[in-house]
Amino acid sequence: MNENQILAVWGNPSSGKTTASIKIAKELSEREKNVIVVFCDVLCPTTVTILPHMDLENKSLGRLLSAPSITQADILSECIILGKNEYLSFLGYAQGENVFTYAEFSKERAMDLLILLRHLADYVIVDCSSNFTSDILSTTALEMADKVIRLKSVNLKSVSYFDSYLPLLADRRFNVEKHIKALSNVKDNEPKEQIKEKYHGVKHELLHVEEITEQFLCGELLNNLKSKEKEEYDKSLRELIALVLDEKLEEAQKEKSKAFSWFKGGKNR
Repeated sequence: MNENQILAVWGNPSSGKTTASIKIAKELSEREKNVIVVFCDVLCPTTVTILPHMDLENKSLGRLLSAPSITQADILSECIILGKNEYLSFLGYAQGENVFTYAEFSKERAMDLLILLRHLADYVIVDCSSNFTSDILSTTALEMADKVIRLKSVNLKSVSYFDSYLPLLADRRFNVEKHIKALSNVKDNEPKEQIKEKYHGVKHELLHVEEITEQFLCGELLNNLKSKEKEEYDKSLRELIALVLDEKLEEAQKEKSKAFSWFKGGKNR
């Protein structure tokens, strides 16, 4: 399993990027991996919506990005650390902040932040803005990420979004051909097969679970699912994580290593 990875989660508006980021981060933290989730959205700061009952002490991603320099200590001072889960922390804009709260920052500053984050955690998950053209951090994360999960809603509006925005990532440094593509929040009454044809090659799905919608509305996304859809959703989430972490490749490498060790042992007998 490759650690110290940056994972960017990107998709059309309302595709479930934040929900997927949190659920993936929670799963990794339960495997005792240190995870930092970065919420890029400054139009509607995310941390207050997912942790409404927690005193966030005005911690802000914006303060980091606008500072003259960044250190690991600075990052840790702005991270929201959960008391119940020592492996998981969040970094985002504070309640009431907006695009004019801080001075504009450069791509170099965004790169500095992501490089430092990579050294602080086993996995850095960046919840990217759909409108990445106006968000340097999201664009930089899409470029620097070891893996990108591209979430797609099952509707024509989502198809239209990707027709417009994918060409903006045409440069080779974005490696769009390596994106892990998944349908998100899939409902039974949606034209899944027809939309799949338009997306060309989407093999993975995260189904719609009403309980997750309720968790989002109540600020309880970090809770475990209890509904009957739990098993199916958890299975699809873990399959997605396995792709991100190259777990199948890791197992193959282990088997190859075992075979080689056995062969060497046989020769030495």
